[in-house]
Amino acid sequence: MIKIRMQSGRGGNGPSRLGSKGGTFGEYAGQISHLIRFCYYNKLNFIALSDDDFCEFIDGLRTETKPNNPNQLKRNERTISSIGKRCLSFLSHVGEINQINNFVGIRGTISIQMVDSIFYRNGKALKRSSVHHRSFRTISAKKTRKPIGEATIAKLRDAIDEVSTSEFLCNRRHLMISLFEELGARRGEIQPITVAQILAASKVRNPIIPITTLKRGGPGLTRELRLSSPLIEDLLRYIRSDRREIMKRFKGIPDHGFLFITERGGRPLGIDTLTTEFSLIRRAAGIEEQACAHLFRHAFCTNIVAKLIAETQALSPDSFRQTLMTNKMLAERAMSMSGHATLESLLDYVDVAFRVKSKFEQVIHNVE
Repeated sequence: MIKIRMQSGRGGNGPSRLGSKGGTFGEYAGQISHLIRFCYYNKLNFIALSDDDFCEFIDGLRTETKPNNPNQLKRNERTISSIGKRCLSFLSHVGEINQINNFVGIRGTISIQMVDSIFYRNGKALKRSSVHHRSFRTISAKKTRKPIGEATIAKLRDAIDEVSTSEFLCNRRHLMISLFEELGARRGEIQPITVAQILAASKVRNPIIPITTLKRGGPGLTRELRLSSPLIEDLLRYIRSDRREIMKRFKGIPDHGFLFITERGGRPLGIDTLTTEFSLIRRAAGIEEQACAHLFRHAFCTNIVAKLIAETQALSPDSFRQTLMTNKMLAERAMSMSGHATLESLLDYVDVAFRVKSKFEQVIHNVE
């Protein structure tokens, strides 16, 4: 982990450590923890692992089910491969510090192969090699971008009205969903929003709020996102009524200024609590499919791409991708709205955006 911390990363500061779980750095630690537990329970030294042992480890990840639903697998193949690759990197380091040549390598003790692929970054074709092990089901798995549907959002809002035990919780939960809908931000970008930011936004004709942009390789990066006037009014009502009443109960505690607070204690709402809230509401709504905070971001990014498709009058997904890769100003405008570090991350939304374009145009017309 010290070696990982010393890596340059995008911003020259190593992997991000933002958030309650330690950001990217914490994600790496979480991934290798699976292997640490496997070795502990099987009384295996890291350096004593064989190729078959590693296959057994991966198979164990594959068969794990969710605690509350034994019929549902805990991880998909993409997640398993990601954990496996991180653990191979860790074991490679173990081999280095034990001065064992080719512990992890081509025809090594733990045998891997390198798979070449072409990827595009900001319009440029680049070549990269990725690690593959025989225990992984597929050499590569493309990440899908599935936006949350309007019907699912309606079910979530109905469930909020039914299960909230107080008016404060009900209003806070509705506002939470509204902010994810309108801003398309990540959990770690929504959680730090302050009362002062909302008050400042309410004083201008076209309300905007500066959001700290995560996953861009360094601190201090922000983007400005627009809030609708109705949402500003709802937020002000929450600040001046619901939130104020809670903070009055705890006069001995200085007001920290965060927008979302706990009902018991008036403390800032944590990032993990946002996840828990969505999980609670989804179960109450009886929604079987995924309905987490990040799917609102996928919907937001899909809508950005759909609007650009309509603007450029692109006739096919491929022609639009080519337009976006060659039109630098258009690409930068899209990335500034979505908060993506690379254009390629945004291009993943193109196919879905084409399917919703006609519906989206009607929504835009109604909103305007």
